[in-house]
Amino acid sequence: MMYTRKSIAAALLLLLIVAPLSGCFGGTSDSDCAETGYWIDISVDSPYPGLACESGPSKTLAMTIFVYRDNDGVEWLINETSIDTGIVLINSIYNPSGIHFVLDEIIWIDEAFPDVQDNDDGEESEKPSQLNNSGENGADFGDQVQISQLGEEFTQNYNPANVNIVMQSTGWGAYSMFPWYTREYYFSMVRASTFATSPVPSHELGHFLGLYHTHQFHDDPNSDSDLALAFVWAQDWVEPTEQCFRTGDFICETPYDCYIWCEEVINCTANAYESDRPDQEPSEFENCTEEQHNPSHVNLMSRYGDRSEITVDQGARARYFILYMVENERDGNQLVLVE
Repeated sequence: MMYTRKSIAAALLLLLIVAPLSGCFGGTSDSDCAETGYWIDISVDSPYPGLACESGPSKTLAMTIFVYRDNDGVEWLINETSIDTGIVLINSIYNPSGIHFVLDEIIWIDEAFPDVQDNDDGEESEKPSQLNNSGENGADFGDQVQISQLGEEFTQNYNPANVNIVMQSTGWGAYSMFPWYTREYYFSMVRASTFATSPVPSHELGHFLGLYHTHQFHDDPNSDSDLALAFVWAQDWVEPTEQCFRTGDFICETPYDCYIWCEEVINCTANAYESDRPDQEPSEFENCTEEQHNPSHVNLMSRYGDRSEITVDQGARARYFILYMVENERDGNQLVLVE
């Protein structure tokens, strides 16, 4: 094919006209995914920042980690190498969403971590039957360590500008606090023995970053909006156009999940997932079909086995609440990013 100078000039002119407008034809320009677009801008059509972005600038959060001795007061619950390895694992999950964690300080508390079998009166109590089962305020349904049990060194060294993590001994339920409830201490409790190998610490940090379980508000799968149930944070949020941003876990990319309550809600049983829930009792209901119930078994905020991934929507929601914690002072707590 022959090209004349005139045809080449016309092609170049067309290129010069179209290039500046390319972001208007279904794509997302680099400028749209810079600081403001990736971390700040929201609208009713894009209720979390950077939903259309493949990547963007990252922000870094500093960690304060509390380490006690074991229940006998002898060995430290975890060493520095395992802490470093665990942080690498956490970052492997959150880095793709522009969120990075670094270790700021380890507070070595030379005291025995409280035993789950001992209550404040020194009497034995049963160990929790369910671990890492966060409720509406991000706390565990099982046994929780009371602030008074953590001692003065915890309260004196708690850092209201950092992400605070307490390494706990085996037996306690892992849990964390959502960022929008007013409290003096926001921290995540995780098992020291599996910090370097388990996605559960990342799951608990997800609650700290404002992420719900995937089965949140599962009671009414036909609801038009669950925002009234989340009024604590939703009162200052936009009301999204898409229903999936207004219901359940307020994430569009996570399928409906009724977890172990499907019989009550959609009249079928999720016992088909018994490999993830071996403690479930046999059911008289038929197994749910994929059309009825097909949640992700690898989503970090689920309660299934290999939970290790977050969606683009979840990463964007986490960024939204990071800036929420940076911009809002909450009973003396205000997150400070690492420059």
